Amino acid sequence: MKLHRLALTNYRGITHRDIEFPDRGVVVVSGPNEAGKSSMLEALDLLLESKDRSSKKEVKQVKPTHADVGAEVTAEISAGPYRFVYRKRFHKRPETELTVLTPRREQLTGDEAHERVRAILAESVDLDLWQAQRVLQSAPTSAADLSGCNALSRALDVVAGEVDDVSATGAGNVESLLVDRVEEEYRRYFTSTGRATGEWAAATARLRAADEEVARCAAAMAEVDEAVRRHAALTTDMAQLAVETASAAERLQSARNAAAAVAVLQGELDQATARAEAARSVHAASKAALAQRRRARADLDERSATVTSLQTESDTAADELDTANEMQVAAEEAAGKARSALAACQERVDAARVAVQRLADREEADRLTGRIATIERHGRELEAVQRDLTAITLTDALLADIETAAAAVERATAAVEQTSAHIEVTAAADVEVRIGDADMTLRAGDTWAAAVGTATGIDLPGVLSVQVIPGASAAATAAALDTAAARLADALRAAGVDDVEAARALDRRRHELSAAGRQIRAILEALAADDSVDQLRARLADLQARTPAEEGLFDTDTRGSLDPAAQRLELVEATAAHQQAIRDCETHRKVAEEAAKLSAKRGLHAARLLEKLQAAQAELAAAGARLAEQRAATSDDELAVKAEADAEAAAAAEAAVARVGAELAGHEPEAVAAALVDAERAAAEVGARHHEVGEALREIAAQLKVYGTEGRKGGLDAAETERGRAEAEFVRVQRRARAAELLRSVMGRHRDAMRQRYVDPFRGEVERLGRIVFGDSFEVDVDSSLCIGNRTLSGRTVPYESLSGGAKEQLGIVARLAGAALVAKEDSVPVVIDDALGFTDTERLTKMAEVFDAVAGDGQVIILTCSPQRYAGVRTAQHIELIAG
Repeated sequence: MKLHRLALTNYRGITHRDIEFPDRGVVVVSGPNEAGKSSMLEALDLLLESKDRSSKKEVKQVKPTHADVGAEVTAEISAGPYRFVYRKRFHKRPETELTVLTPRREQLTGDEAHERVRAILAESVDLDLWQAQRVLQSAPTSAADLSGCNALSRALDVVAGEVDDVSATGAGNVESLLVDRVEEEYRRYFTSTGRATGEWAAATARLRAADEEVARCAAAMAEVDEAVRRHAALTTDMAQLAVETASAAERLQSARNAAAAVAVLQGELDQATARAEAARSVHAASKAALAQRRRARADLDERSATVTSLQTESDTAADELDTANEMQVAAEEAAGKARSALAACQERVDAARVAVQRLADREEADRLTGRIATIERHGRELEAVQRDLTAITLTDALLADIETAAAAVERATAAVEQTSAHIEVTAAADVEVRIGDADMTLRAGDTWAAAVGTATGIDLPGVLSVQVIPGASAAATAAALDTAAARLADALRAAGVDDVEAARALDRRRHELSAAGRQIRAILEALAADDSVDQLRARLADLQARTPAEEGLFDTDTRGSLDPAAQRLELVEATAAHQQAIRDCETHRKVAEEAAKLSAKRGLHAARLLEKLQAAQAELAAAGARLAEQRAATSDDELAVKAEADAEAAAAAEAAVARVGAELAGHEPEAVAAALVDAERAAAEVGARHHEVGEALREIAAQLKVYGTEGRKGGLDAAETERGRAEAEFVRVQRRARAAELLRSVMGRHRDAMRQRYVDPFRGEVERLGRIVFGDSFEVDVDSSLCIGNRTLSGRTVPYESLSGGAKEQLGIVARLAGAALVAKEDSVPVVIDDALGFTDTERLTKMAEVFDAVAGDGQVIILTCSPQRYAGVRTAQHIELIAG
């Protein structure tokens, strides 16, 4: 199989791309990330495997999002004797087109075209080899599995000498047909995992069902036998239970009689106990009344003592309150004097502070006046500089134009001097002459000379006329001089100066004024750094408004102006005296507050004691009145006599309770109650068992009647007959299944043995290519499924799974290239490598390039990469560069 051309239109983010691949050798397709390199292989798989109307997830994902169109894939492919062009459009207006070019031209569309391509590929391409010969960036780096590739197997058979090259295809087909027939026979009885299926599973299931039916019928017959046995046993149990029921009834009646006698005595005991309880209650009430009378007398004595104690405490508290009131009055007088002294000190401080503030205001006004005058002076100077600068029209650009024009004039003048004609006229006698446009008189012996760049006439009126015409170059330089002179004159007029020197002097003056202006601005910014001039003037006006005239700066009692130092000293002394007055005032205030608190506390204490005294006196009077009323109703002696009589009555009631209780204990009421409970329980149990056995006997009799109508014995005989037939069928199918299993096992061992013989050619090819990369000591261990198990390098053997990611990737590519090198030309498929060797160092990349060169033959090797420099060393490679979109 070879891929000649692949075209994508509206596929994912690809608008259109058409690539033609060389028929053989290595081709490197490079492009940036998301340029659609991997999408090319994905598109080829969808083209070959999915129908145009497929709704699979893989097909839906390739629909473009930037336009409402369908994705199109076109490929030109060779497979065996066939070469065809195959196109599909998915999603919107799906369609399929196939044009077979060789060996016979065909054109098909729709599902018919799809099925035709599938048939061509199945006939001429080893699809397992096509899938195995890929190294994808999204696939794990596991060992390449080439065991299912028939094309490689046939090639290895030829290399191993099992068959000759001519008959390789025929022998492989015969062997494949035999193996397929054996596998087909095996699949009649077993699944791929070895579980029973088909006839073998049906025979097994039939035998199992027959066994289950026999077991069920046997269990049903066992139920009949068990029911007969239970009916006999229950009949015997019913007779025994009738005797036990009569015995239990006699025992229950005797227990009930004994319980009735105990119940009578229990009633008498309850009545005696109730009378004793009543007597105890009466006795308790009389004892409580006597105790209450005694407590009332004790309470009255205690209250009298409390009133006496509270009276003493109240008198003491009243004396302490008077003392505290006197202390409070004295403390408040001292605090008032301290406040007066503090007010006087505050007035002294305020007067001193006003005087000092006025002095400070006068000094600040003098400072602001000088600062404002300085700012105004520099402002006037800045205005003068700005006026001078405004009058100067010369700028740096104009000066540059003047300098440029002057240089041009100098260059033009020099050119004119070099190219102009020089005229020299000498008068032999006095003569009037006209040279150019000017008339002049030359005395005898005078000489006139000039250089002319334009046509100039010399006239001697009435004598001769001479016309001097310079050459073309002189005219051109003269014209250039005129142009330069005109440009210089225009620049001087724009700057307002007469010549270049004046312009330069004016420019120096302009720079001097600019520097002076910058200096004055810096001074003004420094002077007005904190406040603007208007703010300074506002502050000065405010100070002047607050400051009186010099002669009235201080009050009349200060006798005129004082020394500022003395006034500031007076402020310090007044402030110190004021602070001391504040501390004294605070001290006296706190003393007065504490005295007030003490007076209030003692007043509260005295009031509480007086309140307690009055309450205690009231309670004492109430307690005395209550005791007098109680004694008027019943005297203390009467209460004592009644308490003694109630005690005797309670003792007699207790004696009666003891007598009845002893008589009841003689009858052992607990034992009688226990015997009654046992008798009742025994009678209930016997009755329940009798009922249960009766019910069970009736159920068994009913079951036996039903069993007799079911024909269970006949069912058992029929089940045993069916089991015999199922067992015979099972044995027959078992022999055939085991035979098929044995034949498949023998064929498998034979095929494994054959594979083991052609492992050596594959291993030899892998080692040949691998030694280019890893060196001469490189060896590999390849199992019968053509998977690399171990790698040996410099005598050290490492399992494949333990190798680094880069080594696994390199071995995977080497194994696939070895397979491609061994496969026959007509069975070859493209080897596709998608963005591999990313973990490979520079030295190994160079050696891998040699491997690609070594296998570049009739087969196709397609490399997709975003880093084409990795494959720059592949000399035989052809390069195709992709552009995103």
